Amino acid sequence: MMTRYTHYLEALEAIKTATKWSLTDDFRRLMAINYAIHDTPFDETRFEEAQAAVKRKTKAFSKFRGSNNFVWLSFLDAKYEDIEPAIDEALRLDTLLDRKHFRFSMLRPFIASQLINVDEPERRLDEASALYQTFKRNHPWLTSEEDLLSALVLVQAFDDHDALSQRIETYYEALKAELPRSNELQLVSHLLAFSDLPSDDVINRLLEWRTRLQGRAITVKNEHLPALALLAIVAAPNDNDERDLIDITNAEKEKHRWFHTHALTVALPLVAANNIKENASDLLLHGTFAHLLAMQQAATAAATVAIISSTASSD
Repeated sequence: MMTRYTHYLEALEAIKTATKWSLTDDFRRLMAINYAIHDTPFDETRFEEAQAAVKRKTKAFSKFRGSNNFVWLSFLDAKYEDIEPAIDEALRLDTLLDRKHFRFSMLRPFIASQLINVDEPERRLDEASALYQTFKRNHPWLTSEEDLLSALVLVQAFDDHDALSQRIETYYEALKAELPRSNELQLVSHLLAFSDLPSDDVINRLLEWRTRLQGRAITVKNEHLPALALLAIVAAPNDNDERDLIDITNAEKEKHRWFHTHALTVALPLVAANNIKENASDLLLHGTFAHLLAMQQAATAAATVAIISSTASSD
């Protein structure tokens, strides 16, 4: 079984120890994926120091605080050798987000971090706002705050935003003929824009990956589609990667016999990361993974709130 999964398991065990009373396993898994895709070990002392730095530098109700944002902090911790300057820069850039669309987003920490080392961040935010408005006009019922981060990643990668919008719509129109309409499907159309392949080819890759997995009795749900899209960008369907996906999924099922809906959520980004070469663009590795993690964090947080509310209402 591939080494990156071993790194994931090592990080997960260390994270469990460090966050014993703070997090559910859903959030811990997202953190462990983050360390594994960046080939960075989790260091409990370093992470605690980073938490203390965030607490010292922010006010009580800051969106950068709280256990939910351990996923965001793990992103910085895995990516930057010296984390405190990265925290300072994210907090500085966050002051630019008190504007329309971004002001009330729960994903502000991820959005601010995506501006680190970006030239003319205010211009990029204006461009991202315009692209986000295009998303809302095209798909008013599917567009949500996660698409703000998507827009910001995309405007950094592509100069012609009108052509980009048309390209994304081409992907979406082709995809909706094969898959249910959803916010995840919209995100898939955004991610596929990073592919150098013709639109038909990369879509066929995605669908073939889905067919292969389903043929091995692995259910591919809407929530898996964005990570599957990232895999389709970096790897054509092949037996080796398919075997890794199956091995990781089965290993997760063995470890969690009754509750293993997360198994493919773990396997897909690890196998995708294994195919991203060292010379891959920073946006492909860090931007798209940050986007996936942010979206999964938002979904996990929403699910957690729903469970708590359901439990409270039944008492």
